[in-house]
Amino acid sequence: MKKILSIVLILAGFVMAQGFGDLINDSDAKHDDDDYSACYDLLQQAEKLEANNFEVIWRLARVHFDFSDNSEDEEVISENVYAGFDYAKRALEMDDGRAESHKWYGILIGRVGELEGTKQKILNSYEVKDHTLKALELDPEDDGNFHVMGRWHYTLADLSWFERKIAGLIYAKPPKASFDEAAEYFQQAIDLAPDEIRHHVWLGKTLEELDNNAAAKNAYNAALAITAENDSDRILQKEAQALLSE
Repeated sequence: MKKILSIVLILAGFVMAQGFGDLINDSDAKHDDDDYSACYDLLQQAEKLEANNFEVIWRLARVHFDFSDNSEDEEVISENVYAGFDYAKRALEMDDGRAESHKWYGILIGRVGELEGTKQKILNSYEVKDHTLKALELDPEDDGNFHVMGRWHYTLADLSWFERKIAGLIYAKPPKASFDEAAEYFQQAIDLAPDEIRHHVWLGKTLEELDNNAAAKNAYNAALAITAENDSDRILQKEAQALLSE
């Protein structure tokens, strides 16, 4: 009887493990299809089975970012950035040897800084850089990490005189950044993922800052020539069209 019970328990555990794996795989498929709501529902189911599984936690950070990135509603953006950052912190605590941990922590702490104003944006920028460079070290083929470093350089190079004064009060030496380096990172992102609209739009914005308007125009046109796959793409293309019109 005990032997039969043991076999039943082993089989039950196997079925649960298979179910968990299927949920993760199905959530990735939905994510690839830009069906973030379905992806989130599947991850919630997986979280109920294994609440402290790293594979669930970092994916929940990612999907909350996706919700924020595909909305223009400030409340939706704020709610999902903070929820995503909570998951990103947990993922980093669980395994700091994975590129996913550093990537999503860097992205989401950067978004938190953007929401909380100049001082916090500058304070958080140091962690954005450290974690994104670590993510690049662990996964040099991820175009997203190059994009984040491009955004890091662009944002800090674009600080106003007043913001630089604030940075000087926070740190003796504010972060060093340049539009030239931003453009290099965005180009590297494009080389890895030429069909990613955000890379082209941000390269165009950077080239404008470098007074290379002809190349900026080409970058915006490249962004508009790509088929939009989700709301984030459509928001970016609307921005590219507006910038091109100017």
